[in-house]
Amino acid sequence: MEDTSPTMHTSNSKDRRDLRERRRAANEIRREVGKSASDEFIVTVPPDNGDEKRYEDIGFTGFASFTKALKHNATNGFVEPYSFKSLLKAIDEGTQAEFNNVKLGGGERLLANPLNAESFQLIGNDSNGARMAAAPRFDSRNTAVDMVERYWMALCRDIRFDQYENSELIKAACADLNNLGFEQEFGFACTPQTIFRGPYAGCADGPHVSQFLLQDVQFGNQTIRQRQRYPKAGLDYMTDLDTWNQVNNGDSNPSGSDILEGERYISTLRDAGQWVHLDFPHQSGLWSTIMLLSQNAAITDASPYANGDIKTSYAFGSLGGPDITIQSGLAGVYGLKHAWFQKWCVHRRLRPEVYAQRLELFRRGILGSSPNTPFSDEKFVSLFGAGADVWRTTTVLDYVLEHNKQQNIAQKRGDQAGTWLLPMGFPEGSPTHPAYPGGHSVFIAAAATVAKAFFKDGPFPCPKVPVDGGEHLGDCYDSLTIHGELNKLIANVTLFRDGAGMHWRTDGTTFGSKTIVETGGNLLGEKLAVSMLRDSKATYAEEVGQFQFQGIGGNTIQV
Repeated sequence: MEDTSPTMHTSNSKDRRDLRERRRAANEIRREVGKSASDEFIVTVPPDNGDEKRYEDIGFTGFASFTKALKHNATNGFVEPYSFKSLLKAIDEGTQAEFNNVKLGGGERLLANPLNAESFQLIGNDSNGARMAAAPRFDSRNTAVDMVERYWMALCRDIRFDQYENSELIKAACADLNNLGFEQEFGFACTPQTIFRGPYAGCADGPHVSQFLLQDVQFGNQTIRQRQRYPKAGLDYMTDLDTWNQVNNGDSNPSGSDILEGERYISTLRDAGQWVHLDFPHQSGLWSTIMLLSQNAAITDASPYANGDIKTSYAFGSLGGPDITIQSGLAGVYGLKHAWFQKWCVHRRLRPEVYAQRLELFRRGILGSSPNTPFSDEKFVSLFGAGADVWRTTTVLDYVLEHNKQQNIAQKRGDQAGTWLLPMGFPEGSPTHPAYPGGHSVFIAAAATVAKAFFKDGPFPCPKVPVDGGEHLGDCYDSLTIHGELNKLIANVTLFRDGAGMHWRTDGTTFGSKTIVETGGNLLGEKLAVSMLRDSKATYAEEVGQFQFQGIGGNTIQV
């Protein structure tokens, strides 16, 4: 019989590697990166804003917490304490079996993957050891001003970005937000050029939308033109209390019932909301790296292929296109792990749509005893704290009442005299996971940070801007930069969720020229990406130098 067994080589054979040494080296690298992640794992209890206990202690269980899809009281929409406690027990146990015991409401909406908070990762720092600032308190002035911006974004959802300068509604929004101290809370004054934008370098330059969400993507042999399906203008959701209660309790699941009318380049907040309604976590980061590679953007001098140290070969599987693109995409996916731990296990922050419902309860007199002057009501002041003064001052609620009146009449809904509910961009409202931090804000910051590490900053070539109502792209004559447009991409993907009513500004963006509070998922995502770059760098056979770039706060990051 023919011998088909593998040929055995002696240990000194010249055509064989020393695989035992390779195994030792591989194990050593795993130990080194594991030690780095272990050294950066913070074991102290993560900070939270205390809202959960604060409102529990005064008899308002879950008043300022995430409770969507749980069982709620049919009259006031408050979570039933037994349902909320079943969720808290499942989070404490962290097991599949205990989450199956959570007492849901109608059951048409399920909780969004809370067990991802418990999952591990083998690249970068562990999600449970990362830390971020506590979310602003429910009763803070910051949260109230943030909510006013949520309302204005909803009201301005159909105004084209290139018409902001001439819009009376945009002017009214700027005046109201500035009068409330927006700059003090978020770091910059509102003008038609800055409103609804991010606070980072490059965000206020040129078009509202980043070039990475406008220009073509050369995906292999396919050209992907970034024309987006856009929803029907003027159609908002959850503007009557009956629908709001059904969706919040999980009695209905209208997901996917959006009315889409055509395709164009992102031109309004409503268009932008649809992008972040359906995108994959790795999508925008992947697009950005592919676009930069197709433009032959300069690679970091940390790469020996770029700095000339390697002269006889070119980058490919390591430090080349396949490596760079997947690293950005993977950072985005791992960003969800970090967001989910903070969302479910630490903060459990309520969504803006719920804060607005609390306001509506006072307008109706369901809460408090002064429906004609709700903001001076003793109960209102005790629950909304420093935010009460914001609601006495803002002009936005009259606009919201009229807007929702017209929505409800046109769509034959209830409450045809109007409400103070937040007009939502999606039929199902926010997703069934807590607000803080925004998942999008973490994964886009992680992905874009990887792109910053691998690509040098410099002028963005041939920038474009939507023209003809978004039907085409025209030349843009503003001076834009690669890293500035990556910062803008971070802000866009983060704040476009806000524009649809999903998130607070502080769920995502961080810093600002006059604040030092490190709120938001953007910073969490940036830190994650740095730890992933650290670990990936240890695996290369090439002599890789130091990655160096500017962080979203203007600080220099070195890896």
